[in-house]
Amino acid sequence: MSITIDWKVNDVESVIADGGVTNVKWQCSATDGEQAYAVNGGEAILEPDATSSEFISYDDLTESVVIGWVKDSLGGEEVASIEEVLTAKVTAQMSPTSQTGLPWSVDVVESNPE
Repeated sequence: MSITIDWKVNDVESVIADGGVTNVKWQCSATDGEQAYAVNGGEAILEPDATSSEFISYDDLTESVVIGWVKDSLGGEEVASIEEVLTAKVTAQMSPTSQTGLPWSVDVVESNPE
């Protein structure tokens, strides 16, 4: 299998008067089969300009547009860093380096130190 990166919008805050989005709560996750790791609750603060020809009001938004804004506000290096860290965490889950439990018990759990 391969690791899949998924960006998701959890919530947006907007100005009622013009529908401009000012705050986005987002999540980024990496998954490979049953292995998963996510960054939850990230925030992007936006400064919409309702007079701009590129302005998109709340009622006309799509998740992909808002994710684009989030990534733009983070910058390419930060987006790449988040995705690399999540990929590394999922990869580490697939190859445990330690375990917990009692050797005389059937409940031994493999894990990776963080």
